[in-house]
Amino acid sequence: MPIAFFVVGCAFYIYFGITYNAWMDNLYKIVIYAFIVIALHWALKKKDEYNEERKNNSQN
Repeated sequence: MPIAFFVVGCAFYIYFGITYNAWMDNLYKIVIYAFIVIALHWALKKKDEYNEERKNNSQN
């Protein structure tokens, strides 16, 4: 899911960069967006690890 969000965000960045010639104006936005997607990916990975750990502890 985070990869899909990142692809969509990059598509918007490229579209507006081509349409409005706004590559540099929107560069900080894509960097912030990439940071948010990385944080989302990390949070989902940690959530899965905690769920797996809880599942293993309940079976023992």
